[in-house]
Amino acid sequence: MEELLPYYERELAVLKRHAREFAEQYPKIAGRLLMSGEAVEDPHVERLIQSFALLASRVHKKLDDEYPQLTNALFQTLYPQYLRPYPACSIARLGGAVAQLSAPVTIPRGTQLQSRPVKGVACKFQTSFDVRLLPLSIEDVAYATDWVPPTGTQIPQNTSAVLSLSLAGLSDQLPLNQALTQAVRVFLDAEPSVVALLREALLQRCIGVAIDTGYGPWQLTQQALVSAVGFAADEALVEDDARSHSAYRLLTEYFVFPEKFNFIDLNLAGILSKLPAATRKLKLHFLLTTERDDRRFDRLLDSLGVANFQLFCTPVVNLFKQHAEPIRLSHKQVHYSVLPDARRPQAYEVYAVERVAQVRENADGAVVHAFQPFYSLKHGAPTADGRYWQLIRDENLIERSPGFEYQITIVDPDFNPAAEDVETLSIDLLCTNRDLPSQLPIAQAGGDLFAEGVSALKTIQLLRKPTAPARFKHSGDGAWRLVSQLTLNHWSVAEDGGDGLRELLTLYDLVRSGQNRRAIDGIAQVSSKACSARMAGNPFPTFIRGVEIRIGVHADHFVGSGIWLFAELLSHVFGLAVNLNSFTKVVLEDATTGEVLRECSPRNGLRPIV
Repeated sequence: MEELLPYYERELAVLKRHAREFAEQYPKIAGRLLMSGEAVEDPHVERLIQSFALLASRVHKKLDDEYPQLTNALFQTLYPQYLRPYPACSIARLGGAVAQLSAPVTIPRGTQLQSRPVKGVACKFQTSFDVRLLPLSIEDVAYATDWVPPTGTQIPQNTSAVLSLSLAGLSDQLPLNQALTQAVRVFLDAEPSVVALLREALLQRCIGVAIDTGYGPWQLTQQALVSAVGFAADEALVEDDARSHSAYRLLTEYFVFPEKFNFIDLNLAGILSKLPAATRKLKLHFLLTTERDDRRFDRLLDSLGVANFQLFCTPVVNLFKQHAEPIRLSHKQVHYSVLPDARRPQAYEVYAVERVAQVRENADGAVVHAFQPFYSLKHGAPTADGRYWQLIRDENLIERSPGFEYQITIVDPDFNPAAEDVETLSIDLLCTNRDLPSQLPIAQAGGDLFAEGVSALKTIQLLRKPTAPARFKHSGDGAWRLVSQLTLNHWSVAEDGGDGLRELLTLYDLVRSGQNRRAIDGIAQVSSKACSARMAGNPFPTFIRGVEIRIGVHADHFVGSGIWLFAELLSHVFGLAVNLNSFTKVVLEDATTGEVLRECSPRNGLRPIV
């Protein structure tokens, strides 16, 4: 009723204004009705006007409620993630008896984990990364600005600091030169400002890595041993829908759960030839350079310890498969409630419908026939057989009856309710536990999550409090703002001084936090120009034309999140919108001084071209 009140007041104001005009034109009739201007002295006439205003307001609201049907149909066909809740996310550390492993064990992406009950319901999560368990530990972490390398070690003259990482093998059966054949993934577990500086140190300021095996001088390598994590398609928090665009996924993840990007990969396979056989300990010295004296940089990194570098971690998402309660079609109603669990409907929310099938019992057993979604491109499929399903989310039921807001109807191609004698509907769902995960306690003795049937895992700890679920804004003009940005490309957001880019980022700021708002407001101006870059080729290199996008930012707006990650995010977003045989190059500069803060590699899609 709160949503109806503005409509009622608007209709009542219109009627009273018309009553004044009526009284001015027809004073005799108005006098008999006791109408004078906007005042009505006859209480019966007043009640009549109020009743009509209530009826008109209900009609007006109904028309507005059906207005999103057009945009919802478009989103269901092309971008279904805009209609779905973004589930709760966290970071989990998978613990096991790694010292007893004689070979690496991979816990695949999508592994199901379960929490202790909260309000009588165990929340279910799935992992977003592959986790490779190894008999490996990080023994020591040290940061130093004054150090003395062993005799015979040659390091670059512009090295101003060293960040040392000590690795130790835990098994004689699997020495380091056999265990490190694949990348070692590390979660940077620290305050956001520390992680931002650490990411900058390892991915931007590192000019080389010195390998220390404990014997003789350090061996210098110029190979890029550290790479960023979180931008690849197989590193998505939620499995990408084939219809969705990876650039929009990255924007959503950055604003909803930025901790997902706090991972790095140590790519050590290229240095294994430098290790003696049966190596048990290895120290990596990351040689860092600074262009200016940065005491804050030194002070924060000097506080680093082993606890800030966590192995065997992965983001986890509150998403799981669930069979809905069977629906017996009685043909006495058009819509039927879709309930993941009738006993506790308020603890579950439908994320997506994976399959809808008709089940009919006969003398030969059960006959199953799958239905296709109505808003899809499958109307010509031979299996459609003229029957489709449509899922509806009733906003009015969310407050009154949570768990009952999702309803399904079976229709024919003309959108008429099915009259066929369908017995039962069987529905396969993807579900979330609504906001229950955000109420989970973490760091409990014995572990926070559990994996059934995975013997390699002993304890699973949550390193972050699960987030609250989030949604795209559809009220008001929110739906049409989402539709309008689907036509964006790098030109439309790079030619208006930054307004288009700020608008794009605002649409994907689902949590609407102060830090996100500050980062978006940190964009001062955007410009673009044509440029060229050299690309390696066979039999000879070539030059291709592209676009350089220069973004002026206020650096102080990114103290907590960091310039490097924001620049890399925009580089991937613009790169995924590039044309064939071209590229984009993103350059972030200080809006006040003009100093280049980050110059990203030219990119075509997910791949740098140089």
